[in-house]
Amino acid sequence: MKTSLREPQSISFVAPAMAAPSTVLGGRVASVPQMLTALREEDPAFDKVITARRVERGQLIASVEAMGSRMYVLMAGKANLLCTNSEGRRLVIATLEPGAIFGEGALDSFREPNVFAEAAEECLVWMIPNSEARNMTMQYPILGWGMLQTYGVRLMQVENNLEDVAYKKLPERLAALLIDLDQDDSGVIKGVSHQALADHLGTYRETVSAILRDFKRQGLVELGYRRIKLVDAETLREVGGLWEW
Repeated sequence: MKTSLREPQSISFVAPAMAAPSTVLGGRVASVPQMLTALREEDPAFDKVITARRVERGQLIASVEAMGSRMYVLMAGKANLLCTNSEGRRLVIATLEPGAIFGEGALDSFREPNVFAEAAEECLVWMIPNSEARNMTMQYPILGWGMLQTYGVRLMQVENNLEDVAYKKLPERLAALLIDLDQDDSGVIKGVSHQALADHLGTYRETVSAILRDFKRQGLVELGYRRIKLVDAETLREVGGLWEW
């Protein structure tokens, strides 16, 4: 499902899984991006410090250094926060949805080591320089509120990931990830490389490719270039330990 990169105009409720919550604006329920868009349109001082940027899938949103010098607001699309270990292996530590606010290093001297952000799909990102971030957060509480909500989402994802690592083997985790990536239930996952899957699982691309070939031999998937068709989603759910209640 392709995400529109137009800045939100109408006030309607959209609540994707693990996205930042919404609140009431003008008598109707509004998401964080919609409230911020309205604020930018109505407040020239707010608009003055915002720099908007569109980022293609797979491109860098913020380097390790940039995470400490700017505040970022994800207005559309999805973004991955990643880190690298001593071996240079990449690991996705959180996947953020519209309304997420990150780059908290812009508020103080603390900065998470080796954490950077990439676009998981086409994104619209607003950037606030560190010279303005602290004052903006104090003046516009929605920014601090959105950042706290983003922390909550990240902690939940980290907790779930640690539980999976502790109790599930890689084939189980990969099966669950494939089901999760099929968000529109079309049975086809497009634009996701084996390396991207490995980043989510904290393993090597070769390991993921070997497991996918095994899934193919079992008749669970069909493989193409950046395309995975889930032939037997029900069995994949069982392998991944996912049950519908």
